[in-house]
Amino acid sequence: MIFNQLTSLKLPLRLRWIQQSQLSWWLEIKTAKPQCIYYFGPFTSAQEARLYQAGYVEDLEQEQAEGITIQLKKCQPQELTIDRESELD
Repeated sequence: MIFNQLTSLKLPLRLRWIQQSQLSWWLEIKTAKPQCIYYFGPFTSAQEARLYQAGYVEDLEQEQAEGITIQLKKCQPQELTIDRESELD
C-alpha cells in the first residue's frame, strides 16, 4: 500500500518533467512602450534562439519600441503577441 502511494505521488512529477522536456525554446521579448509581450520561436536549442535574438530586437527598435527586455524560456506560449495596453483599456 505504501508503495502505491509513493508511486502515485511521483507520477505527477514525472509527467511534468516529461512535458517540460518536450517544450521548445522561445524568446519572450517584453516592451514597455508599447506594453507588449512577444514570443519568437520555437527553437530547437538556446543557442539557436540567441542566434536570432538580435534580429527580433532590431525589428522592434525600428518600430520605435522602448524598454525592451528579453528572456529565454522553455515553454509553449498560448499567444505569440500579447498587447497589454488593450487589456488596460
